[in-house]
Amino acid sequence: MKKTIVLGFLAIFAILATGCTASYQQAFMQQGNDQFTPARFLLITPVNGTYEGTEYPTSGNDVITILSKELSRYTQSISTIPTPVPVQNLDDNTLQQFDYIIAPQILHWEDRLTGWSFRPDRIEVRFDIYNNQRQLINSYSVQARSAYIVWFSKQPKSLLPAPIKTMLKKMFSQAKN
Repeated sequence: MKKTIVLGFLAIFAILATGCTASYQQAFMQQGNDQFTPARFLLITPVNGTYEGTEYPTSGNDVITILSKELSRYTQSISTIPTPVPVQNLDDNTLQQFDYIIAPQILHWEDRLTGWSFRPDRIEVRFDIYNNQRQLINSYSVQARSAYIVWFSKQPKSLLPAPIKTMLKKMFSQAKN
């Protein structure tokens, strides 16, 4: 009987432990040979994310704020365009002031109030990296899911810092190789 109770508690603990962690999938689409340090970056704010007809009005700014904060660890030359604009529409004079342009695209943004619903938040963001000649040199894809069980509801933006740190670490470490 004691053994059954202990096994039951262990099973419940295992379910809670695995349900309390976020999961990430991330990868570069192609590995480039670009030297990112020192470089001047232009960040383009993406269109806000939506899910089932609901727009998340701060999601585009959230992506840029987190990206800018993490990128500032590697370079101090960062500028942001606060409204969504295609890279092809950027002025040539503007482009020549920068070495690289990062244009995030929110593919999925789902805020599920996990603390109450036990349904995870989900995001998918693609970071397209261009040189100042408007040539796409790389893309980095991030898919993340929050834990199923959380004690305090968080916003989907809380899923961004870890994969963005990984992306930038990979970008800037390849410059050292």
